[in-house]
Amino acid sequence: MKDYQQQLDCPRDQIDMEFWRQPQGVGIPDDELDFLLIPDQVEALALSEVAQQVHRYQRQHLDHNEAITRALIVTMGGMLPGVLLYDHLVEGRDPGVPKMQFGTIGVSLYKGPGVRYKNPLVQHGISIPIHGQTVLLIDDLGDRGGTMDFLVNYVTEAGAARVLTAVLYMKPAAMDLCPADFWFGETPQDTWIITPRERVETMIKRVPVWKQRGADEAECYRRLVDIIGYPPGLVNYYLRRAFSSRARSQ
Repeated sequence: MKDYQQQLDCPRDQIDMEFWRQPQGVGIPDDELDFLLIPDQVEALALSEVAQQVHRYQRQHLDHNEAITRALIVTMGGMLPGVLLYDHLVEGRDPGVPKMQFGTIGVSLYKGPGVRYKNPLVQHGISIPIHGQTVLLIDDLGDRGGTMDFLVNYVTEAGAARVLTAVLYMKPAAMDLCPADFWFGETPQDTWIITPRERVETMIKRVPVWKQRGADEAECYRRLVDIIGYPPGLVNYYLRRAFSSRARSQ
């Protein structure tokens, strides 16, 4: 835990990206999950490495007409990674590499609190033409692998010539079912990864669970700030709302 806390608070020039490549989350009393807060700067640096992997792929496949020409951001998880990767892959592309066109695709996993769909539900379809193209799917992480496996098949059936995937982190179940083509790091399966886009979402979803299990508001504050590493100002603003919410699905 000491290394984790040091990395959360360290200056930019002291960030150890090898630590963040296989980080261990921190445990919370009476919670079966570990929690891992990803700082903004870490996500930006990690995705720059993912972008370099894609650049290498583009150079190696340029002469074979297999370079990636389309990218689909999976909403909502892929939104922040997609925006950061756009800067690298479009504005920072090598000379001669075709400009990658970005679009979106939206999927849902849950019908309601705790009730999953048998298969992910496509909320909105592919927003750009992809027929005959090499397509890159962008999401934040591979958890169990089912969503990405579904999307690879869905986009292939929609006419893509080839489908590749890019995520920030992979977990073991996803590695077994649908390993990403480009990724930065790996975490244990029981880790709740808190990216910059879902800090509030995590509070709203998890604090009520802690409350159900006996934690008072002060204890929830301690868990968020002192253990997980949340900014105190963010917790001060949202904790009362989260504490009064009902427990719901991930």
